Amino acid sequence: MKRSYTNLIVLIVILIGAAAFLGYKYANVNQVLLNLGYYEQKITIANTADIHGHIVYDDEVGTYYSLDEVGNIMGLPLIKHFVDVERKKDNILFLDNGDLFHGTNEANIEKGKGVVEAVNMLGYTATVPGNHDFNFGMDRLMEIKSQINFPILSANIYRDGKLIFDEYKIFNIGGKKVGVFGLTTPVSLSYVKDNTVQIDDPVKCAKRVVGQLRDKVDVLVLLSHLGDDLDREVVKSVDGIDVVFSGHYHQLYEEAQKVNNTYIVEAGSFTTHLGLADLYFKDGKFSKVDWRLETTRDRSLEDKKVAEVVEKYHKIALQEAQKVVGNTKVKLNGVRTQVRSKETNFANLLADAMRDIGEADITLMNGGGIRESIPAGDVNMYQIGKALPFANSLVTLEIKGDEIYKAIERGLRQYPSGSNGPFLQVSGISYVIDGSKQAGERLASVTYNGSPLDKNKYYKVATNDYLYFGGDGYVELKEAKLISQGVLLKDILIEYLKKKGTVEPAEEGRIKVINQRY
Repeated sequence: MKRSYTNLIVLIVILIGAAAFLGYKYANVNQVLLNLGYYEQKITIANTADIHGHIVYDDEVGTYYSLDEVGNIMGLPLIKHFVDVERKKDNILFLDNGDLFHGTNEANIEKGKGVVEAVNMLGYTATVPGNHDFNFGMDRLMEIKSQINFPILSANIYRDGKLIFDEYKIFNIGGKKVGVFGLTTPVSLSYVKDNTVQIDDPVKCAKRVVGQLRDKVDVLVLLSHLGDDLDREVVKSVDGIDVVFSGHYHQLYEEAQKVNNTYIVEAGSFTTHLGLADLYFKDGKFSKVDWRLETTRDRSLEDKKVAEVVEKYHKIALQEAQKVVGNTKVKLNGVRTQVRSKETNFANLLADAMRDIGEADITLMNGGGIRESIPAGDVNMYQIGKALPFANSLVTLEIKGDEIYKAIERGLRQYPSGSNGPFLQVSGISYVIDGSKQAGERLASVTYNGSPLDKNKYYKVATNDYLYFGGDGYVELKEAKLISQGVLLKDILIEYLKKKGTVEPAEEGRIKVINQRY
């Protein structure tokens, strides 16, 4: 009898311990502390990042949307649902991290008209310009600024020496003053194509704004489209920023990361998730951030009024783009992590099309320009528009062989990262990567027509205007001689498919790896 009581006591202790562990693991500890009076207040900031015009629901599994290759795009009607749920609990701020207005067939209708109409229904508090928000041109971005019912914030974009947007705004939520300022990546100049526009150093501008705001607010928020690597540089150099909402790299943070005294969060991309930052206060001061994510495939939760708007533009886009332009016998692999780290058949097809129509010897194409896969079968303009959403056009350049070596090496600086947009896909040449080498030494060889590429010879190279204007840091192409400039890359691929009829591209060993470490 004594043994049976002992066993019962042991079992009870185990059950209590398991319950305590599960409670600790799954309960919101900070919310419990708020309820117990340890924290006296909480405010919430909702966040989207890098929407890229994805206003419509899409459950196409197998494409990429965030770096973890999440499978479904919620679209703005479901984002509106989750934001409204939070608003019913309390007043919130709702911030967007840029690259909002451009990037899909729906967004291309009248240069973002549908996106503007939809986001005005969501009740955003503020956004920051992303690099792709300049794709429709500076004049169109200024029109959008006047058409949306929330401010665009950026403390480092100037035109003729004057700030274009508000540096910051102070918002009152729950009696707390929240200062929000914006910063935009300097690489946006590659998209602006306007010599009157300047983008200043983010650290310098952050120091100025923090100096102006820190004593006026209870919480200081950076709304960033710099990329989280530059965000870390900013907060290491500038004290006083409490929270950074990061954008540009499409990272999906499952929890807040702390650098010095600053919390950094990022909500992925393409509306795969809504990010929610709960800010807790103790003794009247900001103390802690809890970061949580919302996502769903349940379309019954969609906001009906927003759904009507996005469906209107979706139908227009489908009507304009359903025309079949060719056929592929195989799936065209445009998965984000793969086109940015290895040869794929889709990249080969596009590079071949660029070389053929650009009448070039060689193609250099950044893998980051390909955004989705295309399934086997008939290929229509809508699919191509989704896979190649950017307004980048074909250019043919005259480049010395030595500069081609340098450009390919530049594309390998972040190798083997799957987020390495500058990674170069090629046609007309092949190259070998030494996976054991450090950045700057990874290119083992480049072959053209069976022999090493001549470093002293000039070649005609097909690429895109983004790289030609120095995008992704390609200074090697920026100084090249321009031979010709053509139409959009998506139109190049359409023309090539019409010419070929049916294609069956394969991986051919254009990019090989030796001494692979990973």
